[in-house]
Amino acid sequence: MSSNGSALKGSAPDLAKQLLAQKLAQQIVNQIVSDDVIDDKIEEEENQNKEPTCCQMFCAPFTLKYYQPFFNDLTTKVIAQKLWASFFPFKATFFEIQDGKADLYGPIWIYATLVFAVAAAGNISGYLATPSNIAFHYNFDFIPTASSLLFGIAFLVPFAIYMVMKMLGGRHLHLTSVICIYAYAQTCIIPVCIVCSIPNPQLQWGALIYAMINSSLFLIVNYWGELEKNIQAKKHIVIWLIAGCQVVLLLLFKMYFFLYVYTNPYTGSRFDQLTKIDHNEHFFLHHNKH
Repeated sequence: MSSNGSALKGSAPDLAKQLLAQKLAQQIVNQIVSDDVIDDKIEEEENQNKEPTCCQMFCAPFTLKYYQPFFNDLTTKVIAQKLWASFFPFKATFFEIQDGKADLYGPIWIYATLVFAVAAAGNISGYLATPSNIAFHYNFDFIPTASSLLFGIAFLVPFAIYMVMKMLGGRHLHLTSVICIYAYAQTCIIPVCIVCSIPNPQLQWGALIYAMINSSLFLIVNYWGELEKNIQAKKHIVIWLIAGCQVVLLLLFKMYFFLYVYTNPYTGSRFDQLTKIDHNEHFFLHHNKH
């Protein structure tokens, strides 16, 4: 009993020393961490108060960090709401979704889908219009050109609208926001391309005119508050600019994309003359080669 008691008496001080050492070590670690946090906060505040250099301002768009906010905090629900809002041009609700935060994820996929829809619809339209005695060849050669044109329009037209609105007195405007809403305005063209796969010129014109009116109204109605508040007397310039850009886009679709791949032999288009071969002529040429 005496030996056990002495062992307990000897271990008690050692245990107390260990606990004290642990507490001191924890305090030292906490102090180091808190000092690091304070230093980081001070450095962050200094960076915020520091004016950006010319290099930082002009080189920022060429870094991935600059575009990161336009791809964060996005959900399928938010994208679906924005897409759905584009089909109701008389409701100015687009900037109410996600507090008007612009994104670039939706626009990239909209234009990529549009390129695919144009290529598919144009070839389907040509195939349906081709008589049975005419050889039909699918044409995807114009896809690089279509991609370049559509993605070029995706930036140049919003940039032009942004600059005109800024020069006329617009205040609450951001270029990325204009690029974003302009891309969503083109959403209605995707189902219109499906309708245009039917080889009927009147139907194609009607569908494309609907898309032009819908997209123009969508942009004008959602920017109406800005036009009324800050631009007022000169707002008709912006309205005509938006409508004019959409008319040019309509003509681009009808007179280039669909005409280029439209394969009705009676239209006399370039593509028909270069690629359409009568089956009998094809057999004759093939037979002579052998």
